[in-house]
Amino acid sequence: MNHMEEKISVVSKKAPRRPSNVVISWRCWLIVRILAAVAIFLLILLAIALAITVVIKTTPPYCPSGLDNSGRNLAKPGIFSDLSPKEMIAVRDYLLGQKRLGLTPFASATVNSSYIYMITLQNPLKDAVIKFQKGAERKPSRAAKVTVYRGNTEPPRIDEFLVGPLPKPTYHRLVTSPAYRRVPVPFTSRPVDAIERAQLKSFLYKVTEELHDLFRESYGLTYHNCTPHKDCIMFEDFAPRGTSSGERMTWYWAYRETVGFYLHPLGFAIQIDHHSPFPLTWTVSRLIYNGQLFYEIEDLVERYKEGTLRKIKNIMDNVDAQFSTFSKRGHQSFDSPLRGPRLIEPEGHRYSIEDHFVQYFGWAFTFHMKSTTGLQIMDLYFQGESIAYEISLQDITAFYTGYSPETSWLGLYGLSWLLGASSYELVPGVDCPATATFIDAFHFANTDTPLRYKNSICVFEQTSSVPLRRHYSHSRDGKFQSYGGLVASSLVVRTIISLWSCDYILDYVFHLDGTMEMKISLTGYIQASYDLAGQRPYGNRIHNSVRGNLHQHLFHWKIDLDIESLDNRYQTLDMTTEFDTSFWYESTLNKTQLKFQASLKEDEAGASVAYDFDQPQHHIIYNMLETNKFGTSRGYRIVNKDMSKFLLQDSVVTNAASWARYQMAVTKYKDTEDSSSSIFAQGDPFDPVLDFSRYLEDNDTIVDTDIVAWVTSGLYHIPHAEDVPSISTAANQCSVMLIPYNFFDHCPSMAVSDALLIGKKQKSADVNAERVFNSFGTDISEPKCYQKETSTHSFHGDVEAVEVNFAVSF
Repeated sequence: MNHMEEKISVVSKKAPRRPSNVVISWRCWLIVRILAAVAIFLLILLAIALAITVVIKTTPPYCPSGLDNSGRNLAKPGIFSDLSPKEMIAVRDYLLGQKRLGLTPFASATVNSSYIYMITLQNPLKDAVIKFQKGAERKPSRAAKVTVYRGNTEPPRIDEFLVGPLPKPTYHRLVTSPAYRRVPVPFTSRPVDAIERAQLKSFLYKVTEELHDLFRESYGLTYHNCTPHKDCIMFEDFAPRGTSSGERMTWYWAYRETVGFYLHPLGFAIQIDHHSPFPLTWTVSRLIYNGQLFYEIEDLVERYKEGTLRKIKNIMDNVDAQFSTFSKRGHQSFDSPLRGPRLIEPEGHRYSIEDHFVQYFGWAFTFHMKSTTGLQIMDLYFQGESIAYEISLQDITAFYTGYSPETSWLGLYGLSWLLGASSYELVPGVDCPATATFIDAFHFANTDTPLRYKNSICVFEQTSSVPLRRHYSHSRDGKFQSYGGLVASSLVVRTIISLWSCDYILDYVFHLDGTMEMKISLTGYIQASYDLAGQRPYGNRIHNSVRGNLHQHLFHWKIDLDIESLDNRYQTLDMTTEFDTSFWYESTLNKTQLKFQASLKEDEAGASVAYDFDQPQHHIIYNMLETNKFGTSRGYRIVNKDMSKFLLQDSVVTNAASWARYQMAVTKYKDTEDSSSSIFAQGDPFDPVLDFSRYLEDNDTIVDTDIVAWVTSGLYHIPHAEDVPSISTAANQCSVMLIPYNFFDHCPSMAVSDALLIGKKQKSADVNAERVFNSFGTDISEPKCYQKETSTHSFHGDVEAVEVNFAVSF
């Protein structure tokens, strides 16, 4: 016990804790904590601000979107709005449900079936539309026009039905256009559709099996058992399909399967007689090999094996084949990969689109995409006053010349290939500015369901490289006095029609001075032929064994002007010269000068302007009862900037293009004369279903009534080496313009605030006096933003089937 106590006693005791000299109160400690929290919060805010700054610095400052674009109203379509997918399906299902019609669904149909080929909008009668717009009658009901192929009737024929009212059809009526010369429409006049083309390709595949060795030895290619994109032959069909009315014999020409195959003809062709609706009875009627004609495949094969014909050796490696591609090549020294100019709209779009209705600086109109004739402008107004009821392209033709059948007999009617349903997706930044408004179209043609053509229409505002108007005023000694000018802005509604090898850029352009322009720009590939000796007088060689042949492109326009009302007149101002003694000088002083004389056209015969380039004229559509403040009749002038003399009146291939004989023809408006051509033109151009020249035969009076102008423009094209790989648009354009002629009291663009006026300070004689700039309220400073663009990578290119799920009871 004592021992333990002794041990405990030697353990050192811990020194007592001394109190701190600094004492922090509770309040101070709270303040410190608050300050720390604030500092942390400020640091967080600073980090966020830095992040926002980085984002702002790295993100383009986008401009506002501008005026409204409501998009397509599929639920409540307007009078001229395209058929919606629901309306198309309702029409299809209604007709398929009519057992007495005996229609087969497109997906299971054959050539010898009855099936729907196309469904399009049937425009209402013009009189009903105008009465509705004036409030006198209710809105016209919508209806569809349906084209039906009847291959199982005797004889086979084509029927057209009117189906309505939409969106829930209750009736169908068989209709026949009074403009048709041949009723019912002959079965051989119909356009080749996907069903017939598939059966033709199947037939072609079988009959060419015997030619395998010939193809392999002559071209290093084959048709059946080939490897796609490596050693395949392509066969493409040409029209017209025969040489006289009632025939249906189609040439299929062979091409190398490669990019730009249009420039790779192989010198082989086969003609198939498919007049009958029963494919088992189809036959081969002709073959051409290296400029030699045969009537049977067996004869060609036998003579080829015997070596008693002129053989061909047309083998091309992949490097040589690149000449037809769009791959970059040529001189590099003058080019660098720098981006070109882009469109900037600092305040956003200055146009608005509501469904199909567009407004832009006084212009107001509706656009419509028709499957047959394509993009149309309807119900056109400027500054609230009526200009036109319809402006539309009617047909595109190309008539070729040459030695071989594919050139010497080739005459293409674009309407038969469906101009609207051949207008595909546009590429942002190339086909249209990336800032444009892109609009879809829907078609029901050559299909069993509605098809969506994504972004096939674009609308945009552009600025020309020249001012719309300007003047620099100076004294005789060169001292500045004043300047006035206006940027030449305009609105463009565009689509691009791709027909076979050629692309046609169709523009409707609306200018600030009340001028409207219809313009076609050509591009795409040329139609090339194999370079036989007989081809040489008709074109230029553009590559080894390839020749581009002379041809003429023609475009026909319907211009239904309604200047303030339906009571219009047509007159020409004929330019002549006079040689007479001058009143102002003595004796025999004579002067030769120009003068014009107005010539009123009283009937359709007098208003048909043939190709007379020796008689300069101005063509005026005017309203006798409406005048400007100077007492002059208000009107519009039609200017055809690209007349192209038609030299093929005697060719039977051009009988369906009788409109091409006239620079311009003016007729009295009739609802039955709604188009100058038809989809049946290509099937039988020799004895056409619709002949435009018949519109002139009744010789109606055209004074103070509703009249329509039909205008032809075009150009000749002799292909040359620079057309490879494709035609450039720079020198291949055709334009028709509608120009106000005493319609206004002064230039209507004076109302546009986008103008600029520069002067000197008043009462200042100093040459260096301060300049005064008047931009009428428009900001002329440097833009601080960029318009948001549609990405080029959004392009897809394929036509899409539209799935619509809804129930309709009939």
